[in-house]
Amino acid sequence: MSGRQTGTPVGSQGLTPVGSPNRVQRRTGQGLGTPQLGSPRTPLTESHGAPLSTGEPNNRSTFAERVYQSTGRINSRNGIGPFPDFYASSRDASAYTTPAALRGASVHSRDLASSTGSDLPDTTPSSVLSPGSLSRQSLVGEKSALRRAPPPKPPRTAASTTAEKGVQAPSSAIPAAVVDLPSQRLYALAILALLLAWKTYDAIGLAVDSGRTSFYLFVKWCLLDTALWYAGWLLHIPKMAVPTRAMYVLVAGSAFINLNLFFLSSSVLTLAVKPVAISVASSCLRSVKSIPWLGPRLVGDNDLLIDSFELDEEHILGRHTIHILPHSLAHMNPQGKCFCIDDARVHSEPWYWRYTSGILGQRHNSQTSIPILVNGTQPASITYVFTSFDTGQRQLRTVKNIGALQMEASAVYPTLGNWVMATYHLPINGIGAYEIYSVKDNKGLEFRTAAQAPQTIVVNCPRAKLQWRSDKNVEDSFTVGSDGHASICQRTAQIQTSTSETSDEGLIQVAAEGYEPMEMTIVRLVNGHREVINLDSILPQTVGDSVEELYKGLNETQVAAIEKWQQFRSRKSVYTISDTFLRPGEYVYKLEGIRDAANHSVALSNLGVKGVFDGEKVNESKATPYMARIQVYQRPSIGWADSLLNTELPLRISDDRQRKSQHALPLTLTGTGPWSVSYTVVDGADVVKETKTFTTAKGATIDAKRAGIYHLASVQDKHCAGHAEGTNISLVLAPIPKVNITATPITAHECGGEIGALIDLELAGRPPFAVHYRERNLRFPNSRPITRVVRSQQRRQSFKIMPELAGTYELEFFRLEDDNYPSGQPIATTIQQAIHAQPSAKLDNVSGRIPASACMGETLELPVRLKGQGPWELTYNVIYENRRTSKTITGIIDENYTIDLGAFEKPGDYTIELERVKDGNQCARDLLDVSTVINVREGGPYVGFKCPDGGVRVLDGEQALIPVHVVGEFPVDVRYHKVGDASEHVYKTTITRRSHSSAQADSVLAYGPGEYELVSTSDICAGTIDPQNARCSVHVEPKPSAWFVSDGLRRDDVDSHSTGILRLQESCEGAKLPGGFELGLSGSGPWKLNYRVDFWSASSPRSGVPGFTDRSQTHSLVALQNSALKPECCEPGLYRYTLISVSDERYQKPQALMSTHEAIAPDAGITVVEHVIASSPLAALRAYAPDGAPLDAAASRGTFRRKAPSIKYCLTPGQSLSDGDAQAWAKLHEHLPVFRIEFEEGGLAPYQAWVEVFPASGPSEVVHIRDIEGLSQSITLPEHVTSQIGRYHMRLVKTRDARGCEHQFVDPNEVGLGRPDHGGKAIAGGIEIEYIEAPNARPATSSPSANPSRDVCVGDVLSFDLRGLNSWNVEYTYNSARRTTTANKRLFRRVADVPGNFTLTRLCHRSANDCCSEFDDLSYSVHDIPRVRVSGGKDVHQDILEGDLVDIKMDLVGTPPFTFTWQRRSFGGGPGSSGKILESHTVKDLDSHAYTISTSSEGTFEVTYVQDRYCQYPKA
Repeated sequence: MSGRQTGTPVGSQGLTPVGSPNRVQRRTGQGLGTPQLGSPRTPLTESHGAPLSTGEPNNRSTFAERVYQSTGRINSRNGIGPFPDFYASSRDASAYTTPAALRGASVHSRDLASSTGSDLPDTTPSSVLSPGSLSRQSLVGEKSALRRAPPPKPPRTAASTTAEKGVQAPSSAIPAAVVDLPSQRLYALAILALLLAWKTYDAIGLAVDSGRTSFYLFVKWCLLDTALWYAGWLLHIPKMAVPTRAMYVLVAGSAFINLNLFFLSSSVLTLAVKPVAISVASSCLRSVKSIPWLGPRLVGDNDLLIDSFELDEEHILGRHTIHILPHSLAHMNPQGKCFCIDDARVHSEPWYWRYTSGILGQRHNSQTSIPILVNGTQPASITYVFTSFDTGQRQLRTVKNIGALQMEASAVYPTLGNWVMATYHLPINGIGAYEIYSVKDNKGLEFRTAAQAPQTIVVNCPRAKLQWRSDKNVEDSFTVGSDGHASICQRTAQIQTSTSETSDEGLIQVAAEGYEPMEMTIVRLVNGHREVINLDSILPQTVGDSVEELYKGLNETQVAAIEKWQQFRSRKSVYTISDTFLRPGEYVYKLEGIRDAANHSVALSNLGVKGVFDGEKVNESKATPYMARIQVYQRPSIGWADSLLNTELPLRISDDRQRKSQHALPLTLTGTGPWSVSYTVVDGADVVKETKTFTTAKGATIDAKRAGIYHLASVQDKHCAGHAEGTNISLVLAPIPKVNITATPITAHECGGEIGALIDLELAGRPPFAVHYRERNLRFPNSRPITRVVRSQQRRQSFKIMPELAGTYELEFFRLEDDNYPSGQPIATTIQQAIHAQPSAKLDNVSGRIPASACMGETLELPVRLKGQGPWELTYNVIYENRRTSKTITGIIDENYTIDLGAFEKPGDYTIELERVKDGNQCARDLLDVSTVINVREGGPYVGFKCPDGGVRVLDGEQALIPVHVVGEFPVDVRYHKVGDASEHVYKTTITRRSHSSAQADSVLAYGPGEYELVSTSDICAGTIDPQNARCSVHVEPKPSAWFVSDGLRRDDVDSHSTGILRLQESCEGAKLPGGFELGLSGSGPWKLNYRVDFWSASSPRSGVPGFTDRSQTHSLVALQNSALKPECCEPGLYRYTLISVSDERYQKPQALMSTHEAIAPDAGITVVEHVIASSPLAALRAYAPDGAPLDAAASRGTFRRKAPSIKYCLTPGQSLSDGDAQAWAKLHEHLPVFRIEFEEGGLAPYQAWVEVFPASGPSEVVHIRDIEGLSQSITLPEHVTSQIGRYHMRLVKTRDARGCEHQFVDPNEVGLGRPDHGGKAIAGGIEIEYIEAPNARPATSSPSANPSRDVCVGDVLSFDLRGLNSWNVEYTYNSARRTTTANKRLFRRVADVPGNFTLTRLCHRSANDCCSEFDDLSYSVHDIPRVRVSGGKDVHQDILEGDLVDIKMDLVGTPPFTFTWQRRSFGGGPGSSGKILESHTVKDLDSHAYTISTSSEGTFEVTYVQDRYCQYPKA
């Protein structure tokens, strides 16, 4: 087979749709898309869930397939699975090549069996196809040449038939990888909608323009439509492809539609579109014109408003409809409900509202009302009977202001006039029984009322509120704040038991009033837990007047009347809610609602059932009658802190100054601060009670100043009293430390006796201890004692004293310290011990330096200090390379001795160690760790210059360093001198040690340029100089310089001779500049130059004077050899160029240059030059009146304006030059303007000028004017050019002065071209003059304006024929209001929209607004349309009874005599139906303005036609 197939779904990658209830998975080894057998069978559904009918092909693709098709992915059929040819041979190849993920969950084993062969049984009557199976089946390519034996063919289905036909799936010409298919369809629809809107706009615009067609629009839309349909056929976007035949049909249809829309003036489509377009456009224009001030200026007198002007319908107003009515009915409370009112609100109203309710009606929407059902005419008054429950008396009340009552209409009967079925709501304000008495209409006719209707009962609405108990039995901790919320301390088991009698009565009460029995909903929220309180088990307490007090002073009749309604009276009850308050927190009570026996429910809280009791926070700052909050405060507690209980007890105090005389005992507090804590201190028989206040629980401590037992008694916080917890804390006084001191001598017989003492200390107190003593040698009585300290953590401590000097030592112990007494306690213990000291020796670094290094062959001296009884004998060792040499020195008398160490023969490390010393008493002592190491070096450092080729080169003024190479140990001294220096001074420098990784090399400082030579070097040993690198020279680089080369410069100006500054050749403004100033440079390039340009304008009186420049700028320039400085251009004047500084590759810092204008040496040293640019001759072409007044201030000079200033001259009608009246033209020519050429200062006379003149017709002509000596001269133009009717133009081409400087005003390529109307380019700049003939206007023959009487009516269109050049400015007055408008057509029309006077006063050409004609015979009187008012201009609907007579009045407005027609019609059958004409009458030549008709007939009376002396309505 071909190996490729388009449109393969995305599932070919093995993806399974998310959410599929039964996924068909891929089986490994079965090829792509091979499903597992045995998957459950479910019907295939689309994305929206509608199941597909089995057995019918589904041409709709799934979303995954559309995505896959949009990506343009192609899968190969070759090598799919292990049996590629097997799958290729199948007629329904898509069943195998389509992945299981896209065939859907419905493709199971049986479906596969039916589609692959007959070897698997087909148990389904019809095959179930995947959503994209048809399109995939049609894409089977060529069959493979090498086939394997396929299974039997599946049964032929619609899908397989379609596949056999080989229908190719549609694909877009635009690759889906570039733009996906949904986006292609979206873009195509957007383009189609845009073109349709554009065509509609063109069609409406053309239809509004009366009688106009457009061949251009017809051709344009034919081409656009053809391109559109051809693109649809060419791109063949799926689902939007245009077949070939359809494309031809659409192109032909579009051409037919375009022909009717744009080319045929009376086509069917044009006639259908035009009225709608005119109506829409005229409505928009009228809306804009209605905007005050701005609207008329934006819209003006548009032709569309004139064509669509319509007279308003107010000329005939009013109709009188007479209807004969039947009898009316009324019924109170038809549903038999019971009502309630808030008696407290009623009593709070002003007293006069009760008596004015019948007149003023309902006062607010929340007032209770009783419905009264009325079927008939509108009632005028309602009378009802009210019986009070309190007194039993009956009262008769009447409501006369029926219009103030709320009315709800339920049915309307048009055939009966104003007959309706409506419900009127009667407001009530008293508790009792109500019944209707009578209802009357405006004519006094009574309504029929329902017989034996029950009375309507109105009771008091139930109400309740929450309140706190206020009797004396409430416990003391209960308080009520100013905000209405209460608080109480937490009750404990003991408190609850002791206060059980009072707590059972509760703290909160519910006061309810209403028609009993009543039900209430009370909810309690305790720390977020919601529960409903049941009041069934609570016996209420009834309050109010007793029956005896109620009936007191009444007779039996009154008592019987009251007892009849006793059951409906309101009663008051009080319920007490009890609570234990054992848990601290917030208790919130909410009274949500109440319901009485008549099922009147009142929601008392606006929070509803959810609200705060669903875990939200209660936000009410104050209590309400329906919500109360009590805060149960937790009782505080107090105890010792854990940190105190974990320390070692008992605590101790001492009177030591370094120890505090008190302990801070930390506390643990709970509750709300501040706290008041009471505690006791027991010290034997003394008991002290103390109280302390804390504002915060953090850091709360009790200061224990005395010894004793501290006991916490009680605590009181901000709200409640609490209890104390914890054990007692004991505080004891610490004992004073003590010590017992014992001394034992240390004896050495070979040294002559005692050599030290052993001191034993026995300590009492709290460790650590410190024992202070003074040590003194009595052998030296004037010596200062030495103070020593012995520290110990134990209670027994021993230490030795073995001084080096002999004598009697006295140890004085004077102070003892422990932990409780760090300042110490004085002690007085003295011990004396005679000691014979041992000899000692050590290296003396005080009297002499101990050497650490030496050179080979050098001798050293090692200082030693001896102690003991002389003379001494000293033994020391010299260790070198693990060999030890021992030497002994005897007879040493002096304590300070020097050991002479002989010359070292070998390099290396030598260790000198003192081993033993013996004194004069033959007391010997071995010495430990008394030694030093001496490093013996073989030679000194090796030094030489690291001089670069050519020596060291430095910049002028910089420090020069000569690099050196050093081998040796640092620091190294180097001595060098300058060769040839007469003083022979030797310089010395020390090179310190540097890191091997340092990038900075060793160097010595050079003192000026010259050659330097190394003399010697040394460290601790003398070094060697490298003879090959012993010398190095230092050179200074020369500074860069720059100057102007004098070639090409001259001093030929007067000012230049006075200053001596060279100048470049003078140039003209706008001309090509000379090459520039040649630069001379020295140094190492490239160079950077800084120079200044001073500029003096050509008009400056102090040109060339420093300090008075018009402009001064500094520039930079990078130059190479043979560079030049380009001079400034464009603006005329004197330019002075001064070189300021220069830098090169070596000297990066700019080097200042001396300012001089004369060369110190040939071609060097000049840094100041000048250049002069002469001004070009500027001129202006001006026009003046014969009296010398300028006609145009903006003359032709410099850069021309795009449009030339125009001078126009108006000729009255009849003064035409086309008749050849040369004499009239010559007389007129005397008043024409005079043209002059005016030059500006700066040029050099004489001047020349070229002027180009464009006549009204024919080619242009250039006039050359020579020898203009002054700055101004008039121009005489050829008369054959300017003596023509119409417009001619003149402009300056160029000017030239005596120096040859020119100024070109016009491009030379544009000179000589014709006028724009002759095919040439537009004329820029210059002066234009035009001769115009004045316009004229006359009334159009077919217009009302041609009426000789000049009488017109409102709505008439006044038309005038305009003559002259197209586009006029028309001035007219309408009712003394002067208006100006623009007319672009020869027929000028205005609609007479208001009565008054219209006068066309003036007509002007727009191109020359001063060329006008005035009129005095075009004035018209505009008369108003007559008007008629039936019954005052209102639609009157009058209901009468049979036999009543009605007068219908008709008022006429206009100029008599009048003629009008009136008719009587029957009632219409429905909305919009006018009914049948029953009678019609015409009244003629009526001189009165009023007419009356008397009738008793039923129907609608109206006027259809009216006419006065001038006008009529409606118009014929």
